[in-house]
Amino acid sequence: MSAKDTAEKLALLRANLHSQHLDSGQRQHLESAVDELERQLMAANLPDPAAFEDQVLAWETRLAVEHPMLSSVISEAMRKLSAMGI
Repeated sequence: MSAKDTAEKLALLRANLHSQHLDSGQRQHLESAVDELERQLMAANLPDPAAFEDQVLAWETRLAVEHPMLSSVISEAMRKLSAMGI
């Protein structure tokens, strides 16, 4: 994936996060995860896909119990990341 494609897909992911009804803590946590992913991509230090997926799935499980609506947001983010090849 080219740098331009990666930047566009990260911008789409960020826009999707902003369109969700999240409390400030949830939004900050997810934005931090996207920021870290972006830093790794820009440094060409690509994250281990399996480890990244495990981390996001663990967040999904924890937040599904604490904030059921957020579960759908994370599932949608995972679907979009998967579609991006991330």
